[in-house]
Amino acid sequence: MPRPPAPKSKAVKASGPPMGLIGAVTAVVVALVAVLVYLAARDDGLDASGSASALPEGGGLVVNPEVEDVPEVHIYEDFQCPFCGQLEQASGQSIVEAAQAGDIKLTYTFMSFLDGASGNQSSSRAANAAVCSADVGILPEFVQTVFEQQPQEGVGYEDQVFLDAAESAGLGGDELEEFTGCVEGQDYQDYVQDMATRSTEDGVTSTPTITVDGEPLSQEQVQQLLSDPTSFEAVLAETQ
Repeated sequence: MPRPPAPKSKAVKASGPPMGLIGAVTAVVVALVAVLVYLAARDDGLDASGSASALPEGGGLVVNPEVEDVPEVHIYEDFQCPFCGQLEQASGQSIVEAAQAGDIKLTYTFMSFLDGASGNQSSSRAANAAVCSADVGILPEFVQTVFEQQPQEGVGYEDQVFLDAAESAGLGGDELEEFTGCVEGQDYQDYVQDMATRSTEDGVTSTPTITVDGEPLSQEQVQQLLSDPTSFEAVLAETQ
């Protein structure tokens, strides 16, 4: 008796993820690699602002980063602080001139604890504008000009003060446009917050605070700088 034909075997289809899922996973991997490359590129001793002036982790803005083997002067200021304005009016120019001559390395940290003194976050906005000014190479001139225009406590700055300070420093054309966009967009508010956090971590509780090679000046030395425009060289010598 003839046997019935054997059943035909069914082809087994290989299982695996859908092609759409593979594409999605690939895109995620590519994006992750791009982020890692970006982060690696940022690890160059500078802040993400892209400015050679900005130290990482809110460490402040260096006027002359190329200078080495000289006393390091670090000034902590709030743009709304009246005594900071007094310091800049009395000794700011002589300090900047020493930096420009390569006699010191000068760093500014701009704090924003007086934001509550005005209704427009004036300290942090001014600090942001200072980082913008560092990006276009006019930091010392900007600082001095803005402090010259310091309003009464509680009034606060308008953006136009920052823009006028940049023009007064000789900024124009594309650079002025870049600076204006940076100020109006408050591009560096994260770094401003980093400076505030770092200052607290460093034990800075008032402004102006001035350190030389990491050691704070005494109250008497700060008072000298506040009152005597010719005192910076002598005060610096006392620290060496």
